Amino acid sequence: MTEKRQHPRKECNIKVKFDYFEGDPEKVTTSQKPTIKSKGYILNISASGAFMVCNCRVSVQMPVKLYCKINKTKLELTGEIVRTGMIQNNPSEVAQRYAAKKVRGDSYVAIRFNELLPEEILAQV
Repeated sequence: MTEKRQHPRKECNIKVKFDYFEGDPEKVTTSQKPTIKSKGYILNISASGAFMVCNCRVSVQMPVKLYCKINKTKLELTGEIVRTGMIQNNPSEVAQRYAAKKVRGDSYVAIRFNELLPEEILAQV
């Protein structure tokens, strides 16, 4: 199978807090209030995005703000939710692998970052 991704993913298990939004994706921005706060785990990450698990239901095309720490570097990342769903209902190999690991969350969220994560940060994962 040909790899479609521009940036290679790195497996990880990073605690993450995040703010997500509800409403019209055309009108919502990460600078507005109110946000809904949640937490989860990033299970893989690349320069352009992340795959995480959580226990909340989010919508695609909505902005998201992530707060995490890689090594000792605190990060605040913004992006857009590109895919989401229940782990147990996702037939993809990645989701099934995480479902088998009994991850702490029943939903997956795939995020595309607004800006590329610098290589020096990614190298610390």
